[in-house]
Amino acid sequence: MKRVNIFLAAVICTVFVGCVSQQSHERALQEYEMSQEESSAEIERLQQMIEERQVEVAQLQETKTELEHTVEVQDQIKEQQLAAVKQELEALYSQIQGLENPSGGNSMVASIFGVEPVDFEDLTAALKKVRASLDDQVSDFSQLRKQNSQLEEELSALETRLKEVERLKKELEQVRAAREAQEAQLAKVKHEVQTVGEEIDRITRALEDKFGHSLVVTQHQDRLVLTLLGQVLFESGEADLTPLGLKIMKQVGQVLATLPDKYIQVEGHTDNNPIYGRLQQQYPTNWELSTARATTVLRYLIEQTRMDPKDFGATGYADTRPVTTNETEEGRAQNRRVEIVLYPDPTIHERETVATLAR
Repeated sequence: MKRVNIFLAAVICTVFVGCVSQQSHERALQEYEMSQEESSAEIERLQQMIEERQVEVAQLQETKTELEHTVEVQDQIKEQQLAAVKQELEALYSQIQGLENPSGGNSMVASIFGVEPVDFEDLTAALKKVRASLDDQVSDFSQLRKQNSQLEEELSALETRLKEVERLKKELEQVRAAREAQEAQLAKVKHEVQTVGEEIDRITRALEDKFGHSLVVTQHQDRLVLTLLGQVLFESGEADLTPLGLKIMKQVGQVLATLPDKYIQVEGHTDNNPIYGRLQQQYPTNWELSTARATTVLRYLIEQTRMDPKDFGATGYADTRPVTTNETEEGRAQNRRVEIVLYPDPTIHERETVATLAR
């Protein structure tokens, strides 16, 4: 533009003064045309630059608009986040207000926030205050955590002990139930024993006038033992019942037939005199004789009572279990005996001979 102005000024001067030659005029005109072309090119270049600047300005304006929108959105998000933080802090504060110190002292709110109210509008200050207070509580909470761990261990130990107590309690209940069952069974046995004893006492008293003290009844725990002297039931060296023995055994069989759920063990006993003479052919020792006598009584009772043979047993003990001395005739007479042992239950009887003395 500056060149154009200079050129125009030169042309004007040339026209007015009239001293420019035709050749100079043409040259000037050519220069003007060249300058005009250069000016047009410059103008076009400038125009293009202006358009480019306008495009850049438009882009910048658009970018500015987008940035302003982004900033506005971010401000809204920050405000929402700030409101959410404030709401969470207020909720936390409300929850802490509901917590009381387990020791019964001041509440946790007072220990964390102090007695002054919290300004939730100034979240930075509120958070600093909470953080500072919580830092002070860390050591206390750590100690409480240790105590809680110890309490959990103690609780676990107590639970283990409780399980053991429950187990022992169940075992005790089982033992108690078993004991009650045993007591009930014992009461039943005692009742039966009493009933049987009364019946046998009645029969015994009735037989005493006829047979004297040939039959003696004794009780040993849950067993009844009927002791019959051998000389009343058998002849010397014999295993067959005498007429008196048959009468006695008939009376005894009638009583035994009325007793339910009983196991009857017949036991034969002798004195210590050895078997000699012709009897040795049938009974080589007192073992065979005592067993034969027990078997004879057993067979007679089964035949008379029609009881199940599985409820009976017979054993011979020879002279191994005397009730008194064999040094006297009276003692040997008492050792020669047959004992009928009544057990209350076949499953619990011990087949244990009870030494009794006929009186």
